[in-house]
Amino acid sequence: MKLWVFDLDGTLITSGIDYARVVFLWGLMFLEEMEHRAPNYDDFLPKFLEALRAVDKERFKTMRAHRERWPGSMVLAYKEICRQMALEIDPVIERRTLEIGVAALSEETYRNRGMMPGVEETLTLLQSRGEPIYCITAGDVRVQWMKWRGYNLRRFFPSNREFRVVKWEKLPTLVRLRRLRPDLQAVMVGDSIGSDLVPAAKLGYKPVYIPHPSVWDHGELVNNAPEGTIRLEKITELTSV
Repeated sequence: MKLWVFDLDGTLITSGIDYARVVFLWGLMFLEEMEHRAPNYDDFLPKFLEALRAVDKERFKTMRAHRERWPGSMVLAYKEICRQMALEIDPVIERRTLEIGVAALSEETYRNRGMMPGVEETLTLLQSRGEPIYCITAGDVRVQWMKWRGYNLRRFFPSNREFRVVKWEKLPTLVRLRRLRPDLQAVMVGDSIGSDLVPAAKLGYKPVYIPHPSVWDHGELVNNAPEGTIRLEKITELTSV
């Protein structure tokens, strides 16, 4: 028996698709609103994506995972391409940009999307063995609990005892969970070396790295996994750890 601690985004669920989806929706909205005034797609789209990456990375330094960061970054990126292309800022497009950005963080969106392949089966198996499982997720409290409800995570993490939301640093919560069952070997499963595996390894957890194909470079990525890290390609391989 082991004490299992899981990361959420990129490990149990995929959140990157939600951000990608609203970027495409923004492009369609921009074309609809601009209509005959619309610049060529290979001009405004690359400029918008470049501006969005730069603005969002800069805002991340102070806002971290705050729910207002992403929608606000989309609005600022729209204003930036208007400046670059000498376009007048349209209040309607600005408002719709904000609305589209907010839609990336929606309980309804989460409710209509399943967990990553193999996750439900693996968590169910661990539960059936009586092994304690927890989730530590870094992000905006309101958004992460929307995910908890939308993905029906109460099946595996029934309350805030098992499902723990932190603003960013996971180490203090990992300490508290370790104290709950010091008799068990502790395992941390995540897709982020820096925020999941490094702090866990410092506390004696066995780090298990399951990389996700969609990784956002927020400027603080750590690429060197702690010594002793186990790398898996899919979560169903956990049963052999």
